[in-house]
Amino acid sequence: MNRARSFLIKHLPTLSVVGLVIVAAGFFWYYRSDAVKAQAVGALFSFFAAAILVGVTWEYVRINQKSLALQQAQWEQQNRVVLRFGVRRYHGGAQVWVANIGKIDFLILELRVRLKSGETIVKNERRIVRSGARQTLSLPDRLWRENPLISAFDVQLRFDSQNESGLSSARAFTLLVGTNAAVIRVRRGLDDDTWFVNCPKCGKIAGSMITENLDNFDAAFARRREMDSELKVSCPEHWSQWNDSVEQVRARRENETEPPSED
Repeated sequence: MNRARSFLIKHLPTLSVVGLVIVAAGFFWYYRSDAVKAQAVGALFSFFAAAILVGVTWEYVRINQKSLALQQAQWEQQNRVVLRFGVRRYHGGAQVWVANIGKIDFLILELRVRLKSGETIVKNERRIVRSGARQTLSLPDRLWRENPLISAFDVQLRFDSQNESGLSSARAFTLLVGTNAAVIRVRRGLDDDTWFVNCPKCGKIAGSMITENLDNFDAAFARRREMDSELKVSCPEHWSQWNDSVEQVRARRENETEPPSED
């Protein structure tokens, strides 16, 4: 049943034309002795045939447009830049790794490192990343030499290819630094327990902002604005859903079983 239905749908225009020709031939044969009626039947069936041809042509154009749109989407998908990047420990410091998981090569033009203070460190690069390959980029050593214990930052990459250029999404990372200014561990996200926030109304320190589940500083600053609003409304109690506590920090550290991250 389904096969017959598919056959009818697929060949409906052809079957319609064949059926119309057969019916027209029958009417011509029936009215062959009456020229006026035969001429009228011919005109009527010519109109029907033209209407069917217009419908077939329109359907053909529509199918071709769908096919072209699909081919265009496939071409764009195959020729877009697809990259992954992260941060790993390297010889007491840290470096960025960049992987090309797409089908076209691309060029890294800039490495952008944004700090908690809002400062952005821009390093010009000229590094080609071949399809299926990986490259590494050095990070500024001030990230771990000037920031004892914790160093939080986010990273963006500016890239260029034959068909596309742009800026990657920002990803945040946190370095845990030892007393010898060497990186001990790399964590994904912002893991900063020292993000102290002053109440915008009274100016007093109201607490430390929870920085879990933040992808980058854009998300962190948005959370900070939300926290500021809650602290202002609740002053002087200084309540906020994002207000951390010493007990919560200690509990997270005691329950932490995450192994050192190398990416």
